[in-house]
Amino acid sequence: MVPTRDKEVELSDYDILNGVELKQSATDYLPLPIDKDYACNELIDGYEAEAVPDNLKAQRIESAGYSIGLYKEKMAIKELETKGTASGDTEETTKENIYEKIATEISNMKKRNMKVASMRVAVSADTELKLLTDDKFANTNGSLGAELIREGIIGKINGVYVKPNYLMDENTEFIIYDKRYCQKYENWAVEPTINNISDGKHIGASALQGRQVGGLMVTNALGVQVKKKVA
Repeated sequence: MVPTRDKEVELSDYDILNGVELKQSATDYLPLPIDKDYACNELIDGYEAEAVPDNLKAQRIESAGYSIGLYKEKMAIKELETKGTASGDTEETTKENIYEKIATEISNMKKRNMKVASMRVAVSADTELKLLTDDKFANTNGSLGAELIREGIIGKINGVYVKPNYLMDENTEFIIYDKRYCQKYENWAVEPTINNISDGKHIGASALQGRQVGGLMVTNALGVQVKKKVA
């Protein structure tokens, strides 16, 4: 069960004699399904686990870690695209108007009590290119710290950090989301490692094996705004 809260704590004037009336909490709890179960199981023939060369072992384990991270990111992007709120803007985006369009969508989300500090903008490769040719956006790069640049942040719009994502659907231009309403949970994991195969069939063989179980969900569709290309 994950907590969701659409409103802040409500304040009232305090009466010294009578105190103040109790208010109902605005926090609800939603069940987050643990329905993501994925694994790698790659045969390494000709080597038992302890005999796998160090360079091969390091390369395959590193590759498994990369593949798992990529798989998680694809699932997260799909969840945002399918469970978020579709933008009502049906005008085609161009390099002349893309900055203003994103800024407008951010302003609308602020009016829905989304917080700048927890908001992010994910842009497609095409949208990234349009932004990089906009002087207003380019001017924000100088205020980014080294840590943000290492995280892939390329600038900010209306106070919100912008990060490219190349795993979006080809029709998605950008997604603005408040991280408070994008929940994920990892129940348990078997980290990628190389184990002997003892199945009665393989001889002198091992396998790269790993598994992860968890779930993710958007708890408030208004906390995720999705802009698609004009049909």
